[in-house]
Amino acid sequence: QLEDTRYPDQRIVFPDRGRETANPALEGGPSGGGIGELAKSIQLAKKISSINSRDDFLKLVKDVPKDISFFSSSSRMGETERSNAERPNQALCMPELQTVPLLENEPSVIYYPTCTRIKRCGGCCTHSLLSCQPTATEIRNFEILVTILESSGKLKYQGKRIVPIEEHTQCTCDCKIKETDCNKKQSYVPEECTCACNNVDEQKKCNESNIKMWHPDLCSCFCRETQECSTGFYFDQNSCRCLQVPLSRTWFTSTKGSDYRFGQTQRPDNVPPVIIALDSDDPRRKPKPDPE
Repeated sequence: QLEDTRYPDQRIVFPDRGRETANPALEGGPSGGGIGELAKSIQLAKKISSINSRDDFLKLVKDVPKDISFFSSSSRMGETERSNAERPNQALCMPELQTVPLLENEPSVIYYPTCTRIKRCGGCCTHSLLSCQPTATEIRNFEILVTILESSGKLKYQGKRIVPIEEHTQCTCDCKIKETDCNKKQSYVPEECTCACNNVDEQKKCNESNIKMWHPDLCSCFCRETQECSTGFYFDQNSCRCLQVPLSRTWFTSTKGSDYRFGQTQRPDNVPPVIIALDSDDPRRKPKPDPE
């Protein structure tokens, strides 16, 4: 059974969403003259990811009570108790210190240090189709000590190595899926961070069926459920059920007179005679007695 995994764990979902489609032209997407729901959710996610305070976030929210108490909870008796929880700050997409490996130790070679902390892009982007990615980088060269482990258990100095490591200097929330991820049957839609299938008519017809579903990665229509058929039956992808295997006379076409020349009675002129060597014990090789 195939599942549509196009939008796994989507963080922002708009109400009254219809059937999902891989091509925005079917539901007023970017190529259809408007902005689709998925594109709207990605735009909103990028905006939220750049907000650093709770007050700025509430400016995007409608109908917020003036006396809102975000960190309060109501007890069973109806009394309000203030929570001891802290107000977290948004983890913005930005360069932050992260642990990265330098060189892995070999069986008898020990490097020092084996890891260090440098700035790499980190933070949340509020949408499963977005990730925090570097827009500017630089190379930093680190000097590593090289030693070997002797049989006595002591380390012996062997020298130094220069290890280049990439450090991120600028970051932004961008699409996880790139144009290079699309296949020949797809076109890239940057506003939706997706690869849209080009065969729109096939997709629309498939989505109208109750027994089939569209696979956006393969750009093909498949049965929602498949089953194993008994002997003499096969699973039909058009009707999505088991059908009897048809018998045809063409399956049992006679081979007489075709490749094996079973019906040929005369030896062709261009075929040399076949000479069969007889064994010395063969009675046909014994001399016949002279007639008296």
